[in-house]
Amino acid sequence: MSEKVMIVSGGASGLGLAAAIKFAQQGYDIVLVDIDKQKGEKAAEQIQKMGRQALFCECNIADGLRIREVAQQTKEQFGRADALINNAGLELRGSILQCTEEEWERTYAINLKGIYHMANAFVPMMIEQGKGAVINTGSILGFRTVPERAAYSSSKGAIDTLTRSMALDLAPHHIRVNCVAPGAIDTPLLRGSINDSPDPAATEKILGSKSVFNRMGTAEEVANVMYFLASDEASFVTGATYFVDGGWSIL
Repeated sequence: MSEKVMIVSGGASGLGLAAAIKFAQQGYDIVLVDIDKQKGEKAAEQIQKMGRQALFCECNIADGLRIREVAQQTKEQFGRADALINNAGLELRGSILQCTEEEWERTYAINLKGIYHMANAFVPMMIEQGKGAVINTGSILGFRTVPERAAYSSSKGAIDTLTRSMALDLAPHHIRVNCVAPGAIDTPLLRGSINDSPDPAATEKILGSKSVFNRMGTAEEVANVMYFLASDEASFVTGATYFVDGGWSIL
């Protein structure tokens, strides 16, 4: 059985893969949960080449039954769950008038209800162990506003409140729950949003200007904070949201 296991949703690319690599470097075995089978299997191979065990599970985190199957598979193969990174997310453009009901429900099913499903499946293992850490991925757009992100921004804002509620409820079990709120991070998700904009070059320039460093951040910079929050170095940190935004939140 493994000594330390990290589970990450959206682990096939972007922030999730960066987190998986960071945790693997620190001796964790990794469970990658993602809907992209090709990228997920490639990511698992990358982790295995680092000398760690890696399990890829093709899964839509809006499917609670499938997530419970993944949790059972994790328990059978690794025997434990030490860190849970609720990272998978969906960003769709649209104001409250432009966003369709289907788009709204899909966004919330992934960004918010997905955390519910993942926590319900994996936190019981942490309770059995008497210890664990959960990190939810929010967004600066849960706290700052840009045009045409009604569903995305509101769902990410709710993660901050959910994090604090989870932290309070799970404290008696010695499980800490925190949130990272990335700013403009150069990931495939943000690249897709940039490319979908009317003027991608101008959009990228604007995003860089949202940081006091005049650049976008990297996935590795977010992963470093995720690892800190999961580690014993953050043993007295719970219910907090850490902005990894290059200073966007102070502008």
